[in-house]
Amino acid sequence: MSIYHCSIKIVSRAGGRSTVASAAYRAGEKLYNEETGLTHDFTHKGGVVMNEVILPDNAPRRYLNREVLWNEVQQIEKRSDAQFAREIEVALPNEMTREQQIECVRNFIQDNFIKEGMIADWALHDKGDGNPHAHIMLTLRGIDEHEKWLQKQKTVFANSRDKEGRPIYDPSLPSYDPKNKKATSQYRIPQLDKNGNQKTRVREGKGTEYLWEKISIPANDWNEHSKAEKWRSSWAEHCNRYLAKDKQIDHRSYARQGIDKVPTIHEGVVARQMEAEGKNADRCQINREVRERNSLKQQIRDIAEEITKLITEKARSIYGRFEKLRRALGDPEGARADAGSSRTTAGGERFLARAAGRIAEAKRAADDTEQAIARTDNRIIELKNLIKEAKENIYERFERLKARRNARYVGEYAGSVGSEARGELQSTQDSIGSFLRELDSKERASEEKRQDYRAEHKAERSGSDRSGSQEERRDNESRRESPKGSGKDKNSPRRQKGGTRYPRS
Repeated sequence: MSIYHCSIKIVSRAGGRSTVASAAYRAGEKLYNEETGLTHDFTHKGGVVMNEVILPDNAPRRYLNREVLWNEVQQIEKRSDAQFAREIEVALPNEMTREQQIECVRNFIQDNFIKEGMIADWALHDKGDGNPHAHIMLTLRGIDEHEKWLQKQKTVFANSRDKEGRPIYDPSLPSYDPKNKKATSQYRIPQLDKNGNQKTRVREGKGTEYLWEKISIPANDWNEHSKAEKWRSSWAEHCNRYLAKDKQIDHRSYARQGIDKVPTIHEGVVARQMEAEGKNADRCQINREVRERNSLKQQIRDIAEEITKLITEKARSIYGRFEKLRRALGDPEGARADAGSSRTTAGGERFLARAAGRIAEAKRAADDTEQAIARTDNRIIELKNLIKEAKENIYERFERLKARRNARYVGEYAGSVGSEARGELQSTQDSIGSFLRELDSKERASEEKRQDYRAEHKAERSGSDRSGSQEERRDNESRRESPKGSGKDKNSPRRQKGGTRYPRS
């Protein structure tokens, strides 16, 4: 079976994307973006085999230029989250030739999109890596007969209510037509106030006007989910026209096809590049495990079928030998069996029925084996999760224990340091106190010595002052008696200036 791939995406302004840039990349061309003023040049991009724009009948021919087409699309879409285009990416089977691939894509676009009024811009990519594919960009607005873009939404009168009483539009029911009021007036839903009465308004010149529920609905059904299923199925049908029966593709999942097989996941370019560089990508590893499991299941089925075939052949051989032996012994029942006896025929049918029962039992045993394998796989996954949780718990406990030990060590160290610091501070205080006491005692002793010295000095000075005054009187008397101009008596005592000097203590 060939590989089936058909993905559907939206190109919008909300993600910061540009439909002009997207078209330039897929077509491998150089396009100017009028909205941003940028030029998107992808002319050097490799792998672009061909590209073309396909128009419906009422589309203007200028849209064959993709730069004009997508710039007008961006111009008509004003919202900051506006949707520009729908992109469909399909994988092309390698079993098809290049001409068949191009023809298949064109027919698929024509049958599903051009007939609906969409404009298609598509390109075929193939880098020679075994992954040829096509990118199909589709407009989201239709074009009227005047070559003008249609609205995405239209306002219509509601013709029904849902379970919650909200007005809805049911296309399966008749709808109100303003051009045929008499025949369709009953297909309108009135607007109700809080009392359940129909709302009205007074318009100048028109009097009282009754109000009816109106809702906005898409102008086309291109966004409906059923369309995606239809397009995916159509792609498989178009491809199968060119493929052999053993290479047919199917858009349905294995479960929907009734195939007991686990599907692989999309690997992507990044994962495959990692594998090519010798690295182990998770997605590729998952697919390897899935393929291995599917191979094991297929081997079990093959063995069960082979056993069934051997049992059937053995049963037929034994039955044939039994019939041959009975005929050789001249069994009358065997003779009648040769003549077409119904009794012998019934016996053979019972034998074959028992053989079929044994075959069914063998198939059930094979199914039980597959279920046991599945249960074993689930149990292995559970055990892996339990081991992982146990490792995480052990690691968390180790971290908590280490944190507590660190905290205890820090506390003990801080306590020892604090006690040592307090001891050193106390000894320092004691030393300072003893030093101050010793200094105070020395100061008091020195003060007492100074006071004693002052008292002795004062007593000595008072005695010297009295003796000095008597000597001065005698000198004055002698000067008066001596003649004037006579010199000083060298032998007379001289008084030292400043009085008697004493050494300082």
